[in-house]
Amino acid sequence: MDRVDCPTCKSPTRVLETRREDAGAAIKRRRECSSCGKRFTTFERRERPPLFVVKRGGRRERFAADKLRDGMLRAAYKRPVTAEQVDAIVERIEAHAEAEGGELDASRIGEMCLSGLGEVDRVSYLQFAAVYRQLVDVEDVQAELRRLRASSPSAESSNGLDRGVTGVPIPSDEDASIASPPERGQRAGNSRKDLARREHGAHRQRR
Repeated sequence: MDRVDCPTCKSPTRVLETRREDAGAAIKRRRECSSCGKRFTTFERRERPPLFVVKRGGRRERFAADKLRDGMLRAAYKRPVTAEQVDAIVERIEAHAEAEGGELDASRIGEMCLSGLGEVDRVSYLQFAAVYRQLVDVEDVQAELRRLRASSPSAESSNGLDRGVTGVPIPSDEDASIASPPERGQRAGNSRKDLARREHGAHRQRR
């Protein structure tokens, strides 16, 4: 392998440790600068062919791994989820897309993100689902909790999710952004109006 210079002082570095990652798909090297002593990690991966996402209606877009990674990291903000765990989820999706001929449905990618986050932290799962499935009220959250427990009935409630929630699964929106929250549409507006009407009615009854 060609020499890798220190990112701090640009001096030569030496390899301290080498190990295989991602089932042999990558080589991870721990390095140390011979001058300033800084340690850092490098990865060697083979270059994948172009991957594509198939959107609703058959529209195809280039697969954006960074966008996918950022969306999951945002959902896992201040949660016990490491960047390495998120990278492993992205790598799993890329490998699956490549095995499927270089493209994957957007809905399948979203479900794989949810599945991966559900394995490491259920609160992160729920926060990702709030954007991906566009959860706008308590009923939607209850339905998603029911969906999560149905996929893992033996799960403990150690991640802050209560038991005994009822509801029915709701469909996902494959065109919802996985990197930033969508605009709250008419559905959210109706929920706020309904809440205002109920509060106004309760106030009139008390009078």
